[in-house]
Amino acid sequence: MGRGYRNGSNGAQIVRDSVYISARLPWWGAMSFGAVLFVFFYFGIPAYLESKITDTNGSMVTQAFESLFIRRIHWFEWIGITCALIGAFFGIRNYLVHGCASNSEQGIVGFISKLISRGID
Repeated sequence: MGRGYRNGSNGAQIVRDSVYISARLPWWGAMSFGAVLFVFFYFGIPAYLESKITDTNGSMVTQAFESLFIRRIHWFEWIGITCALIGAFFGIRNYLVHGCASNSEQGIVGFISKLISRGID
């Protein structure tokens, strides 16, 4: 059985996967994919986590769960912004250039989208 090497965090893996998928979609698919991921990560998951915070209201461990969930909410919002930027870039790129992006271009787009989304967030 092979060794399981970990290459970064789960958030970085989500960004790499969304770059990989968006680079291979047509322009309208990349835009739609970015929009769906943005809504899911920026609004869907945080709303679910906030409902879980209200469910634990009155519990002894409410403050611990609340601080953990708020940190995760911020993390998911950052991933949502990053996926939206990736979808927008590859939507425009795939509209103008009809070809698959190289691995180095995908890596650069992932890196730059992470930097920009941290500035926006």
